[in-house]
Amino acid sequence: MSLMLLEYALIFMVIAIIPCIYRIIKGPTIPDRVVALDAMTTVIVVMLGIYSFVKGSVFFMDVALVIAIITFIGTVTVAKYLDEGVVF
Repeated sequence: MSLMLLEYALIFMVIAIIPCIYRIIKGPTIPDRVVALDAMTTVIVVMLGIYSFVKGSVFFMDVALVIAIITFIGTVTVAKYLDEGVVF
């Protein structure tokens, strides 16, 4: 795969983060903000995967995995809180 194509993919992903940041700041409700944050971290995880492939380093994949796990746990926690009013 061409490195130039991967660089363009990274540029488009940075552009895709901008609406997520807007929705996190201006989101009228908490679920809107949580979904925007989840979408933004998904884009960041993919960016780390592409960057890891370009650099040939497995370290960035470890970072992407940790970020994905933390985001998943946070999203489930907020969803449970919004549904039931308690986390535990």
